[in-house]
Amino acid sequence: MKKRYLTIGDFKRNAFIVAAAACMGLTSCDNNNRTNNDWGSGETVATPDGIITELTEEAPDQWKITDERTTAPGQSMAILKYNDGRVDTLQGLALENRMRDIANNQSTYQQGGFGLGSVLWWSGMGYMAGRMMAPRAGYYANPGVMQRTEAWRQNVQTYRQRSTAPSSGRSGYFRGRSSGRSSGFGG
Repeated sequence: MKKRYLTIGDFKRNAFIVAAAACMGLTSCDNNNRTNNDWGSGETVATPDGIITELTEEAPDQWKITDERTTAPGQSMAILKYNDGRVDTLQGLALENRMRDIANNQSTYQQGGFGLGSVLWWSGMGYMAGRMMAPRAGYYANPGVMQRTEAWRQNVQTYRQRSTAPSSGRSGYFRGRSSGRSSGFGG
């Protein structure tokens, strides 16, 4: 009688199935009697304040941030002061659409230049739209304007972390588990 050997392809497939089954089984290794819903388990995260950004056109299509201040959540706006004396305000849906367009094309605006889109991207508005990097001082008329909103940027960062992370600090397959054994030194 001839023995049948598995081919390498079958071995790889079987190893994958065993590994996948082992990974799925790790979620049931936790001995704690709690629900697996760590996300949104009752902790309310306060929405950060909005921001009002004033931009002044110093030369044709050359903008600087001349003022930033906080406002009530949902009341953010961009005040545009043109070189010829006109003043325009972007708020609500118009501001949201403009910032969405900038965020979708952020590689264009990250490269520099002082056009309206680039300066908005590097302002507090850009930070609210999802920019993760610190602001660039060159886009501000003076450093005091940028420093004035440092605490606000920290609040936005804290909001991002708390609103996207599980409240227990653990998620996924490797949430950790409590065992009866002690770990570390002297245990």
